[in-house]
Amino acid sequence: MSIMQPNSIVLGLILLFPVSLLADMTMLKKLPTTTALAFNNPEHFRQFRLIHDTVMGGRSAGQVDFTEDRQGLVFSGNLSLENNGGFASAEFTLASPLAVTTLSSLYIDALGDGRSYQIRLKTPYIPNGVAYVATFDTVTERDHYYVPLSAFYGQFRGRRVSNLPKLKLTDVNQLSIMLADKQPGPFSIVLYSVSFASLDTI
Repeated sequence: MSIMQPNSIVLGLILLFPVSLLADMTMLKKLPTTTALAFNNPEHFRQFRLIHDTVMGGRSAGQVDFTEDRQGLVFSGNLSLENNGGFASAEFTLASPLAVTTLSSLYIDALGDGRSYQIRLKTPYIPNGVAYVATFDTVTERDHYYVPLSAFYGQFRGRRVSNLPKLKLTDVNQLSIMLADKQPGPFSIVLYSVSFASLDTI
């Protein structure tokens, strides 16, 4: 597998009508309106970049590779707490807005390593450096992780912030997967897709 450098990969946005067009996402088949970001699709994500604590003097490291079957992306590396560090992230930029206006939850299709990751969403309507953040705990097999809109809160450099505009998923133009669980050591998560749904439960 070759290491992909920032801005070297283009990812894809797939509109699923019906959802059953994506056979491996059987958990989502009953959702009437779903929009899925497929991490291995080269059509509609403009770019990605790696953002680690090295921007603040830390020593964490991470990279993004295709899986061997090229069906997903592996975000892996080593989390370090040295020099007051402790985070590693991969940020993906959407090429176009989400089309459905009634989105209220999302589902992350991933194969984790048992660690807790953050999904971080950004819109054009919040200050630079601020993100809407939610945490999901992974298992060591492929699974879908449900995150309701209500789970997100504002954060800036690890601190909660308030008085932000209400998060609307249709405003999202960037999403990140971040590890910042304060546990030093190697990490690895395989990212297949993120699906935005119009229902809060299945």
